Amino acid sequence: MTHYVETYKFLSLVGDSLIRSGASSASTTKTLLGISTAAGLTSVTVSVTMGQLIISDSRGENQLPYTEIFEVTPAGLDIQWRSKTEDTVQRFLTHQISAAEGIELLEQEQSSLHSLSWTWSMLGFGLLGIGFSQIIGATWITALGALISSLLVSLVYSWVNFARAPGLFRFAGAGFTAVLSATVFSMLTATTDVAIIVVSSLAAYLAGIAAYAAAQDSITGWYLSALGRLMDAIICTAGLVTGVSVGIGVSRLFAPDNLIFIKLLDAETEVSTDPIVGAALVSLGFAISCGGRKWQLLVLAATGVAAQATYLLITNLGLSPHAATALAALTVGGACVLLAKPMKLTSNAIMTVSFLPLFPGMMIYQGMLGTLFGVEGALGTLGQALLITYCLSAGGTAGQYLVSEMMWALRRAQFKHSHPGQTFSKVMVDEYNAQDIILPVFSKPFSKVESDGGGQR
Repeated sequence: MTHYVETYKFLSLVGDSLIRSGASSASTTKTLLGISTAAGLTSVTVSVTMGQLIISDSRGENQLPYTEIFEVTPAGLDIQWRSKTEDTVQRFLTHQISAAEGIELLEQEQSSLHSLSWTWSMLGFGLLGIGFSQIIGATWITALGALISSLLVSLVYSWVNFARAPGLFRFAGAGFTAVLSATVFSMLTATTDVAIIVVSSLAAYLAGIAAYAAAQDSITGWYLSALGRLMDAIICTAGLVTGVSVGIGVSRLFAPDNLIFIKLLDAETEVSTDPIVGAALVSLGFAISCGGRKWQLLVLAATGVAAQATYLLITNLGLSPHAATALAALTVGGACVLLAKPMKLTSNAIMTVSFLPLFPGMMIYQGMLGTLFGVEGALGTLGQALLITYCLSAGGTAGQYLVSEMMWALRRAQFKHSHPGQTFSKVMVDEYNAQDIILPVFSKPFSKVESDGGGQR
């Protein structure tokens, strides 16, 4: 192994952090190339494919080439991990720390990923359950059932995850627990809306991060990584559907016939307090469960409210839900880029939280489950969900692109003023670029530094 082995390991840890948190393939590649350049590795190429991160170094003449493949599994968002990763990268690019020190910092952060107490985690999932029940117009007694069911699902999911079970079984366990707990609650309180409780309690586990990242990668041309993330979203939803199906079969053995287990639900579209409060609780709960702290929680909850309110206002102006989704995503996506630097989060991380109330994971789940049980209109619901997913992803990506390109143009002008005669690159090591390492890049697939428009590198 060469003396660059620490840099290669540092690259793998940073790449794992970014991909697992839903960063786009273009932004991940740009960041890793920036690190390579800062370390003096000018012949490194980076490839993000289906569940893999490939780092290669030709090393020049008379040296053996180096290639290593790292398996990366997309996972849930951890706000503090993502924030500290970005801070570590910036400190490395500005030569404040070495690769060895960066490795130590990231490994310490990885070892403390599960330090979030169960109390905080369950509080977050409980708020998520209540919030989603309000978005779909549930009564307060049903919202209480969603809260209790969400807490039980969180406990089971955490236990199965601690046992290192495959992802499919974790989600199946969550779905099974949701149905049983919702059935018992409905029998004790004489309610019949088991379906609303189940959907609300599973809101945190519906395809969100992976599906949005897959759509964004496909829009920008990174098809291999998009396929990997799409498979992750499919496995997530398939696990939930499997667990719910088994749970329904078991519950029907002892539950009364009037309980409604399968029902195609729609979110509220009228401008009212319930969906706005629901969106705030969903974003706040998700931010808490992802490790958000203090003022971050307030800002992230506000972005969720802004996304939901914008969608409702546009819908009530007479536009279709698809157009309203795209325009709301466009507005909030651009705002997330502006919020990224002061919050020390990537815009994708902020958008994941703010878009969660709008993301049609519920419709995807209902469409698959309804198709399995032969519910009329289930296939149409699934098709609508896929279309809304595309509108949300396209709108969010467009908003990010427009604002980030304006910010890159400002950085390019600033660089040319400070460094006359030199060319600017989004992956070069420079005092300005290092501070904007979390600024997103939208480009066709690339694996090394290439020329961009206008003769700039």
